[in-house]
Amino acid sequence: MAGPGVSGIRGIALSVRDRDESVGFYRDCWGLEEVGRMGPTAYLRATGTEHHVLALHEKPQVGLLSVALAAPDKASVDALYDRALGFGADVIDSPETLDPLAGGGYGFSFRTPDGIIQKISSDVEMHAQRIDDAKRPNKFSHVVIRAADYPKLRSFYTDLLSFKLSDETDGIDFLRCSHDHHSVALAKAEGPGLHHMAFEMPNLDGLMYASGRMRSKGYDLEWGVGRHSGPGNNIFSFFVEPNGFAAEYTTEMEQVDDATYPQRDARWWRENRPNGSHCAWQMATQRSEKLVRARLGELAAEMNGCDAAISRHLA
Repeated sequence: MAGPGVSGIRGIALSVRDRDESVGFYRDCWGLEEVGRMGPTAYLRATGTEHHVLALHEKPQVGLLSVALAAPDKASVDALYDRALGFGADVIDSPETLDPLAGGGYGFSFRTPDGIIQKISSDVEMHAQRIDDAKRPNKFSHVVIRAADYPKLRSFYTDLLSFKLSDETDGIDFLRCSHDHHSVALAKAEGPGLHHMAFEMPNLDGLMYASGRMRSKGYDLEWGVGRHSGPGNNIFSFFVEPNGFAAEYTTEMEQVDDATYPQRDARWWRENRPNGSHCAWQMATQRSEKLVRARLGELAAEMNGCDAAISRHLA
């Protein structure tokens, strides 16, 4: 559907059992910096200018709460709100001035067909200065979501929010809203819920330093370091954080142009994936069982004290 769309991804919000413990992990191990608290919620920034890339809400059940998306301006926010109403989306509120403690701006919220909140905003306060530290994430890169109703969720992002399909594999659809190859991806695995989240590092050297920091803090490298031999062509290293979520450091995400990028389907990737492997370097050839379980939502389910199906419903 032609019309206004989002222009980027700001970050995500997670519900966690222990906010202070989670803040400590994301600050001291992962490399983010706390910028404020409001009630049971803490906000953390990367080294870029975005006000925050991660919000941590203390709740009884862990899960993915929301995805924060950027719109170019207030007029785009209003147009997306009108489109959401016409689309029949579950709109939570109308466009309004947002809380300055969370970065302010102008926006509204609504839910995907799977119930995950999408927050659309413009004019959010940015930090005046970047932090000069290549060993820490500089922005939120992308989120991958497991879908309860896969075709309906894909239509939600492409038809309502004007995301474009970059590539499709047997396992994941990769959607873009900027020059990054993907900002949201939809995993063809039972959902709803978080498959994984990715934070961008400035370069390979920074990714290696950050991965080493995680290992020195006692967190195993669950997959990587490698380069995806498929959509995005990005370098990656995967860990599992204390709430049972899969978290990725990434860098060198492929930049695409709407006019020239050759969208490819699952058959193309089956026949043309370099080396027939998910790692172009043939270094990161095996995901750990722990990472697989995290991406399927099983570790979060254990944290919630119930089976995976119930946990996904609660999220």
